[in-house]
Amino acid sequence: MATLGNLLVIRALWKASSIPPTIRQLFLSLAFSDLAVGLFAQSIRGVIIAVMLRMATNGNYNSDFLCPTILTISLFSTFFLACASFLNITAIAVDRLLAISLHLRYKEIVTSKRVIIALLSLWIKSGVAASIFILLHSHNGITVVIVELVGLLLTTVAYIRIYKVVKYHRNQIQTQLQSPSVQATELLREKKSALNALIVYIVFVACYLPNFFSVMLSQIIDFGSSFVAANHATLFFLLLNSSLNPIVYCWRYREIREIVKNTVKKIFRVTER
Repeated sequence: MATLGNLLVIRALWKASSIPPTIRQLFLSLAFSDLAVGLFAQSIRGVIIAVMLRMATNGNYNSDFLCPTILTISLFSTFFLACASFLNITAIAVDRLLAISLHLRYKEIVTSKRVIIALLSLWIKSGVAASIFILLHSHNGITVVIVELVGLLLTTVAYIRIYKVVKYHRNQIQTQLQSPSVQATELLREKKSALNALIVYIVFVACYLPNFFSVMLSQIIDFGSSFVAANHATLFFLLLNSSLNPIVYCWRYREIREIVKNTVKKIFRVTER
């Protein structure tokens, strides 16, 4: 789902003309990180869990069976890509806040070049955070808690601020709708875009919060072996976010939905021939 879904969404985003360039770049970055999660993080983790379950079934389970290099690559790729998706959603929230707050000045201040620089910085920070996670192995739980706490706080504050700004402009928009203007149309478009990004955020919080609480509690209370099962379960939901985002895109963006539907129809036609 994460691999095929995000491949279809990336193609649709590339062709979609109704989505502004800056928000398209942000969503493309998120889709690429989600695609990489499907190709690498989910695949590697799935293989490791499958081997662990098979060994446990045969009664010869030994936690030392994992090659340290493979384990390091698995942990690094999982944290790096999950962190990149996490920060991409945070960046989208901040971008929608600027769009709602700045109005017509948004296009002047938030340019494609600046968005690209911000995205490059975001991916570099994800790499640095993943490196710290690996190097400080005995304190990697603290690293996870700090990254997730900062991202959740920033994103939540951004959407609270968006809600207040939208509420403030509601009467203004309703007044302007009686005599339609460019500004009223622009405000309605930005409000809809903020709502679409909010849906992405809600799915994101639902997937990341269990892992956040699980890791945070493990730093306070020693759960022993029971934490291992809880950790695997919360990581499942964390990685599931990359599979759910394409569904959100297709649900909230009509043009993306139509392009994806047409692409799938073409694929099945070729297969039938």
